[in-house]
Amino acid sequence: MRSIFLAVLASSVASQVFEAVDFNVTEALIAQGVNVSALPELATLVERSSDQACHIACTSLNVLYGNKTVDFEDETAYSSFTGGFWSQITANVRPYCIFRPSKPSAVSVMVLLSRLSQCPFAVKSGGHSAFAGGASIEGGITVSFENMKGIKLSSDKKTVAIQPGNTWGDALSALSTTGVTVTAGRIGDLGVGGVTLGGGISFLTNEYGLVCDNVASFDVVTASGVIVTASSTQNSDLFWALRGGGNNFGIVTSFNINTHPLVNDLLWGGTRTFTEDVFPEVVTAWIDLTLNSAKDPKAGSWVAWLNPGIKLASTELWYGAPLASGSDAAALAPFYNISAMSDTTKTRGHAAYVIDNEATNTYGSREIFYEVSVKASYKIASRSVDIFYDAIGALSGVDGAFPALIWQHITDGSLKGSVRNGGNAMGLDPAEGPVHIIQLSCSWNNVADDDKIYQVMSDIMKQIKKESIELGVDTDWVYMNYASQFQDVIASYGESKAKLKAIAKKYDPVEVFQKLQPGYFKLDRAPVPDARYFSH
Repeated sequence: MRSIFLAVLASSVASQVFEAVDFNVTEALIAQGVNVSALPELATLVERSSDQACHIACTSLNVLYGNKTVDFEDETAYSSFTGGFWSQITANVRPYCIFRPSKPSAVSVMVLLSRLSQCPFAVKSGGHSAFAGGASIEGGITVSFENMKGIKLSSDKKTVAIQPGNTWGDALSALSTTGVTVTAGRIGDLGVGGVTLGGGISFLTNEYGLVCDNVASFDVVTASGVIVTASSTQNSDLFWALRGGGNNFGIVTSFNINTHPLVNDLLWGGTRTFTEDVFPEVVTAWIDLTLNSAKDPKAGSWVAWLNPGIKLASTELWYGAPLASGSDAAALAPFYNISAMSDTTKTRGHAAYVIDNEATNTYGSREIFYEVSVKASYKIASRSVDIFYDAIGALSGVDGAFPALIWQHITDGSLKGSVRNGGNAMGLDPAEGPVHIIQLSCSWNNVADDDKIYQVMSDIMKQIKKESIELGVDTDWVYMNYASQFQDVIASYGESKAKLKAIAKKYDPVEVFQKLQPGYFKLDRAPVPDARYFSH
């Protein structure tokens, strides 16, 4: 506790250095080259709020950067943009305008204009948030990074700088002929930004750690509009906070990520699907792999438990190198001792694999993720499957309902990576052993069924949590990238929360990224606090 207190005290003192108490937003805009007097409505605003805050901010961005960079609701490009989100819930959000910056300096100006006008904003990388507010904002400025898609491999091929407008399919395709790759999201159309800032599980995570733990440095637009580099040697506290701390500290305009060798971009993976009669064997094989992953960190898996008319276990298996067959890897061989109804596993390119997986990521439905984490245990794993199948019958009358129970693992290799370069912000403890993430997802069609879906998903989480406590395998930790809007993720990080708040106070003393960027997982709250539903 003493170390946390000292960190809070140090950050409190330093906050007065990073942004002066008398910081003037108008002067900061002028320093950015913005001629405030040439923006009539902005010039009269000075430093007060306005009922027309977002009109003023968006019009100013339009004057500064041109019609092609700002879209309003009556424009075709606006409708095309909002209709392109993965979740219907996010697609239904109506920002006042959409801003498409091409340079980090334009992002700085946007932040300052937001502060000056008090118009709120949200930032979209890939836009894969299931709930409203994460990647778009009602009545505010939604910043789309689609014009910031730079990818630059260093001359020694040890790092690659990736801007946040890229998907992982973009990034891996660019690297596919270079002999190196990166820890990356496992579905090609996921954005680089959200995956990385929330942790990031990769096909290479068991070997190299989470995506966030493979970032060498971040380029960050801070609340004062200043762009800084955060690394293990520069602004190291901010570097720590960005690895798992989400969007609470600044806007990242470039992720400089460590690369890893991958000959001919080739690894092995795919889906092996099992029927209900062999579920006990699948449970055993998956938990064995989770507990014994240190024996072969190239091997990994997730399992999706489904019921598209019959109960199925859709088991994704992968290996960080080519294989003739999954049975050639001792860690995966148990899955090949179980009779399967189908098998798509094969050797293929890393980029090709994640792009192939886009087919599982259908657009246009309402969506929810929900998550609880436990210590890897055969009993809780088996019970979670029973709880899931017992509960989802309540959704049989919901139009388009497609629930899934998904298992992910944070293995020994993942945990070792989490303590490199000063560690990450998520509060994981390698000494506690592997973590079993029990995730729920569900898609459905109609807003009228939202509460029904949320209640059933919440009840499943509550029951799994209750039984994990009874079995002594519970953990408070919540993985941000799979959490629901009702979950207070940062509270689950334990002692890290106090340090995160101190760092935020240093770089963002007026809470721009808590108040003017109100969406997603904030330092002191869930995105949608609601006592009716499971939190963590």
